Amino acid sequence: MILQILFVLFVIIFSSAAYAGFSAAPWLPTRKKEISTLLNSIQIKNNEIVYDLGCGTGSILFALANKYPNAQLIGYEISILPFLIALSRKVVGGKKYTNVSIRFKNLFKQNLRDADVIIIFLLNSAYKKLINKLQSEVKIDCTIIVEAWPLPNLKATKIEKTENALSLYFYQGSEFKNLV
Repeated sequence: MILQILFVLFVIIFSSAAYAGFSAAPWLPTRKKEISTLLNSIQIKNNEIVYDLGCGTGSILFALANKYPNAQLIGYEISILPFLIALSRKVVGGKKYTNVSIRFKNLFKQNLRDADVIIIFLLNSAYKKLINKLQSEVKIDCTIIVEAWPLPNLKATKIEKTENALSLYFYQGSEFKNLV
């Protein structure tokens, strides 16, 4: 009986990871160097809303929560194991992370209209669907930060490159409104 339960759990965890990998990206942790570059590259104001699309274990969200305790930080994750790790990190952090919300939801089905900042670390194969979503939903003054690969047909307003780290590409919501 225990083996059957473990097998079912394995299938569920594996299936959610496979779905995440095919729909947007497999879970890949953001390294401390990229998190540090991100923290040094942005300014978040009190009460701004920040989304981390495909937040994994929440590393970026928790780092932002330490630096910006008055921002509203929301992470979406569809792979069960990273989601559970992020959720447990939030619980263990207690009151320190009251401004962090971890949601087990498909990022493509969430409304991003209220976002002030959106952080993205997805495969570029998800970009077409993502760009369509951003084009129809983001505010013109929203900052979109993409880790690793630039968005096609858009010019980043800023690029942060650090030695031995993935690049960060910064875009403004107004750029998505100008797409044809």
